[in-house]
Amino acid sequence: MHQFMKRLLSSKGTFCSTEIYLVLIPYLYRGDTWRALRKLLSPTFTSGKIKSMVEPMEGIADSTLNYITKKAKEDPEIEFKSIMQGFSLDCITKVAFGMETNCHLGEDKALFELSKGILKDFFIKTYPMAFLWNFFFHFPELIKHVGFWPEGAVQIRKMTKDIINERDEKNVQVGDFVDRLRGFKKVAVAPITDEMIEAQGMVFLLAGFETTASTLSSLIYHVAMYPEVQEKIIEEIRDNIGSDDITHESISTLEYLEACIMETLRVCPTPMEHDRTCVNDCIVNGIKVKKGVRIMMPTLPAHLDPEFFPEPEKYQPERFLKENAANVIPYTWRPFGSGNRVCIAQRFAMMEMKLFFAKFMAKFKVIPTKRSGLVPELGAYGFLFYNESIAKVEPRTLIEE
Repeated sequence: MHQFMKRLLSSKGTFCSTEIYLVLIPYLYRGDTWRALRKLLSPTFTSGKIKSMVEPMEGIADSTLNYITKKAKEDPEIEFKSIMQGFSLDCITKVAFGMETNCHLGEDKALFELSKGILKDFFIKTYPMAFLWNFFFHFPELIKHVGFWPEGAVQIRKMTKDIINERDEKNVQVGDFVDRLRGFKKVAVAPITDEMIEAQGMVFLLAGFETTASTLSSLIYHVAMYPEVQEKIIEEIRDNIGSDDITHESISTLEYLEACIMETLRVCPTPMEHDRTCVNDCIVNGIKVKKGVRIMMPTLPAHLDPEFFPEPEKYQPERFLKENAANVIPYTWRPFGSGNRVCIAQRFAMMEMKLFFAKFMAKFKVIPTKRSGLVPELGAYGFLFYNESIAKVEPRTLIEE
């Protein structure tokens, strides 16, 4: 089974992204168009570019922690999902659009609700017509005329275009993701169009908002339930950072925290499955696959398979430490996808989560309560989100006097 998945996810000429998703999400292309767009966008998420994003995200993280401190004085038992949604959305709007939204403080509620509703609205629109999906797989172009695209997604894309046009008119440079998109428009050649480039702001928000918020909420739940894990995170922060300011370089030393995030993504992955469509008749591990066949690879069953992850029911971050890396079979852990279509912003997402959580752990001790738990919610595009992450927080002194 592993070899079969590896072939599907790593193939560059035999399997491709499923056609229907290219129509439902018209900015996920394939072939020469996808390669050209990927090549154009890749420099945006280099280590150097991500480093420049740390400072604005750090300010949002500090403000979010101050908000949690204020809420904890009123009631130490906190529901974290909405706070993490606000933090995640604020980080994206800041580094992508140069906007100060303060959604984690309850401000800009219109944008907050609009962004939350995109995936849910899509699911509501598509679920009643699920019986027609096999039909659409054969005639994907027809789906353009059905009206699946949520209004929120249309508005986010329009917002990106408006910001680009306004900055072009005023000749303003902010240095964020939108400015990079402006630069791409000047150098892009066919088959890349202005519309494709402008849409990437929406894709950035769509792919990174709920997924990051859900993972952080799940991580808070797990460190509350496993105090020994929490103590190891604190010990690592004390040893590597202490009372110094958190920087891009110091975050990179937090290997155990990164392992905790990876283990959380193993037991609570947000993508439910990955699809590939066969473009040529072929034989994979003795199995004949005909052209046009669509193959779905569920994420969670692979993550919970004891053949890939021994004792999968146990929360064990140690399985992702560097000394155990050889034990993780390629293409079995895939919360960001795998192969040549792995999430282009994976390093950005990991940095964002490590930054916030290092600061969060340094400031608070997390304790489970009778209400602690995770409630999965099915979203659109094959995503699964986790809600109602409730825990009690107490102030923590990182360095004793």
